[in-house]
Amino acid sequence: MAKTKTAFVAKNLLIGGGTQVIFLILSFINRTVFIYFLGKEYLGLDALFSNILMVLSFAELGIGNAIIFSLYKSMVDKNEARIKAIMTLYAKAYRIIGITVFIAGLVIMPFLELFIKNPPNIPENIYIIYFLFLLNTAISYLFSYKKAIFSADQKEYIINVSQQIFFFVQSIAQLAYLYITSDYIGFVAVQITSTLGFNAFLAMYANKKYPFLKGKTTEKLPKAEVKMIFQNVKALAMYKFGSIIMNGTDSIIIAAILGLSVVGTYSNYLLIIAAVVTVLSRGLNSITGSIGHLNSANDDAKKEHVFKQLFFIVAWIYFLFSIILFNVINPFITLWIGESFVLGTGTVIAIVASFYVNGMQFPGYTYRTTMGLFRQGRYVPIVMAVLNIILSIVFATHFGLTGVIVATIISRLVTTTIIDPYLVYRFGFKKKVGSYFKMYLGYATITTLAFVLSIPTMNWIYQGTWLTLIFGAGTLFILLNITYLAIFYRKAECQAIIQRMKYLVQHRERLS
Repeated sequence: MAKTKTAFVAKNLLIGGGTQVIFLILSFINRTVFIYFLGKEYLGLDALFSNILMVLSFAELGIGNAIIFSLYKSMVDKNEARIKAIMTLYAKAYRIIGITVFIAGLVIMPFLELFIKNPPNIPENIYIIYFLFLLNTAISYLFSYKKAIFSADQKEYIINVSQQIFFFVQSIAQLAYLYITSDYIGFVAVQITSTLGFNAFLAMYANKKYPFLKGKTTEKLPKAEVKMIFQNVKALAMYKFGSIIMNGTDSIIIAAILGLSVVGTYSNYLLIIAAVVTVLSRGLNSITGSIGHLNSANDDAKKEHVFKQLFFIVAWIYFLFSIILFNVINPFITLWIGESFVLGTGTVIAIVASFYVNGMQFPGYTYRTTMGLFRQGRYVPIVMAVLNIILSIVFATHFGLTGVIVATIISRLVTTTIIDPYLVYRFGFKKKVGSYFKMYLGYATITTLAFVLSIPTMNWIYQGTWLTLIFGAGTLFILLNITYLAIFYRKAECQAIIQRMKYLVQHRERLS
């Protein structure tokens, strides 16, 4: 079983990472053309409306995580009747959510100008643009619940490949449309069509792959189980709220206090960070199903053993990408779209620090959700969200954009960064959490030291050209990996990962 799970993980990692590289390239091409034909004001408007609707997606309430958790055991047991009953419940919930998001979005529409310090000077009606964004968000709930079964069945790669095919077609259509017309309304309309097509395709493919999902449901979930699911949903709603506030309100606060042009400039950095996060999360999320299956068993020692391996990998990944990102992001933006879009060094340090802190939460978050620890610590995200809003507003007025980002870092560090691993260790492993924070501090210290040493190295290599930027990034990639391996090679987690990799190389036919 363990070997099979390792093969599933590897397949999801390879396909997930590969498809996201394509996504990364297309995203930058799309953004470049967008800036060339439309400019900063459209860029800021695009980022603002996306964040407003991210906040509205709070209506999802974390139902997705609760449903996927409830599917794990049924997938292991191959209990098709129960799987169908859970999916039917999920479908009903998502239809209600879609309608709720749409109505809430319409209620907000008359107050849009309150979120914009300086209204953009564009010919299009901003209310029509916002309505199209709202429509795109609402229709995404129509069939997207079918994605849950692929995640629970350790087949995340199906979602990844399908999503990238539709995004590729969408990007080509949007770029061609912008080139011919320079019309933003049509640009957004193409995205709506792609969203509808992707979700409809995935629903049909799920019915084909799991034919028992079709037809009427013959089995209903016991009331006690439905009650348990919705108890988990209530708890997850608080986590969802905290996450939405953390990720969705920064651009709204920046637009209201600092203006749309700052949102537009910042959004280019967010695009790069989001592209890297998406590539990494596609790979890392591909193991969630396997961890869910592991955590449905009762072997606490094995769970902790795998957790430490996961934390080691995540620390390595974010050690590597945080340092490289800081060194290449400003030179990249200068060469890509010009020096006028570059932010100061202090702001970039804050952006990368936020990326690192957020990424290092992945092991704790993943284990907490796959262990079903939804209700424990449910008030923590509320504290995080409120703290973030207060600090962001105060810091924005005194320190500008950097202050908003630092507020997010502080809010996360003093809440979920501490509580998620605490819950996993106390309720999952039934141990004290001290060893986790020792590991965290050790990894963070090594990252900080390597970060300081990397700056003169990159400054020496980079000479203001694409060639030296690529060579510098490649050099850092090699040196940082060698450094990390040299420091941690004898560590038990490192040796365990090496053994897993050897197994995959020797049994690569299992990945086909």
